[in-house]
Amino acid sequence: MMRKIIAVLALILFYLAVGALLLEGGIRLAHAAPPAESPGWFWKVPDPITGWSLLPNSKGRWFNQLYEYDVHIEINSRGLRAPEDIGYEKPPGTYRVIVLGDSFVEAAQVELEQSFPQQLRQLLAQQGMNVQVINAGVGGWGTDQELLWLREEGYKYQPDLVLLAVYPRNDFMNNDEALEATNQGAIRKPFYRLENGQLVLNYFPFDPEQVPPVDSAPAPTAAKSEPGPLSTIGQWLHDHSALYRYIDPRIRIVAPKFAAALARTGLIKPGQESKIVAQDTEFIPITYQIYDENLDPEWQTAFDLTQALFAELRSTTEEMGAGLGAVLISAPEQVYPDRWEKIQKRFPTMQEGEWNLDFPRTKAQELLAQLDIPVLDLVPIFQQTAKHGPLLHLVDDGHWTPEGHALAATAIYNFVGETALIPQVAGNPIPVDAPSPARTTWQWIVLIIVGILVLSFVWDMVKSGPISWLRKLGVGLATAGELLIYMSRQRQFVLLPLVVVLLLFGGLLIIAQASVVGPFIYTLF
Repeated sequence: MMRKIIAVLALILFYLAVGALLLEGGIRLAHAAPPAESPGWFWKVPDPITGWSLLPNSKGRWFNQLYEYDVHIEINSRGLRAPEDIGYEKPPGTYRVIVLGDSFVEAAQVELEQSFPQQLRQLLAQQGMNVQVINAGVGGWGTDQELLWLREEGYKYQPDLVLLAVYPRNDFMNNDEALEATNQGAIRKPFYRLENGQLVLNYFPFDPEQVPPVDSAPAPTAAKSEPGPLSTIGQWLHDHSALYRYIDPRIRIVAPKFAAALARTGLIKPGQESKIVAQDTEFIPITYQIYDENLDPEWQTAFDLTQALFAELRSTTEEMGAGLGAVLISAPEQVYPDRWEKIQKRFPTMQEGEWNLDFPRTKAQELLAQLDIPVLDLVPIFQQTAKHGPLLHLVDDGHWTPEGHALAATAIYNFVGETALIPQVAGNPIPVDAPSPARTTWQWIVLIIVGILVLSFVWDMVKSGPISWLRKLGVGLATAGELLIYMSRQRQFVLLPLVVVLLLFGGLLIIAQASVVGPFIYTLF
């Protein structure tokens, strides 16, 4: 009896090992897992003007743990993710646009030419304009940092137009010292405040050693602990196994409690899932409180401050002789309702509240309209396109895909023409629609092989006749069915997976024998 149990266990282990090796090879061939090395670092912290900024002359790869993208990032000598040949001096006859914003403008999830500022440049150039579009976005920036950069650095570029990308879900919070410091657990940048209706700048130039501490962090965090007993094994697997790097981040999303337990053993490194487990069940992130229909009064301070910053940006651009327009960036949960459902499941207390996902963008529109700043709201455009078009927001990262950037660029092009912010393109609108995503090399290979197999089936059917072909197919299926039934009656459930695999390979060989791709498939074996 013991021998039989050991034999069964050995067979199970054998199947697991073979399956793991096959998955390892498949993931490597498909390039579905991130590399073992860490992504690059492209940010200067601290920065005396804006708190943080892009690090001049830095370059490298940038990817997330789910490997939704793998991008080459290159920051020019002036600390912008923009072409190096764009200097302060504006060439004669050149129309220059500066795009201010946060990570959606920085666009670290796509190649530079796929970002909406550069796609906008291409659309304008197609109309015969000699144009340069400068990407001045930095992840995490608020309107206050964008204003500071424009005053201290951006004016040197002599822009003709400034486009302000507003992310309503975060920007109101980012601009308010109390809300942002609580969210980050520290004061990490200069902040404006309103005194008698006037903007007053604090902590400038910024020095992290000179700012006061923050009383409370944004959320409970897991206590730091010593490395787990299996940390050496976990590190080896991370360095050598693509399957490990593929599964690791998905476990953290699907089963955070299980992932936290694995982190304690050292098989995976502690991460966000440990914070989630440590959070109080009543916890609601500040970033989502903006959707609450019954906001705390402190948010009114953030709204008033943000409007004052909008007004100061308008005054600054007028002094520079440039136009100003605003673009409201979509949040993923506004475009895809299932994303909001997942957020509510992650923070159960949110299921009890009343939420309005349209509130932050309608509030931003209201404040901008009061200042006569032309504004484009991208949310309705993205919502409409998402119903029938390609993916616009990355599933885990949340930022725009290349198709999202293309859609934004087209919508902004039409906006600057319709509002006469760029009179040269007025009257030449482009249909607003996101392009279909380009097929990958592997998708093309699969499509070609499937196409050839289908043609082979048709050829074999024509050659032997439909009735004869169906008879042979029936005999083959009946034989396979009898074998599976026999194995089930004999209770050989452990061997069933192997039999199914052999039948699949056998079917492939039969197809090869009767098809034009026979020589190709036989070479695989």
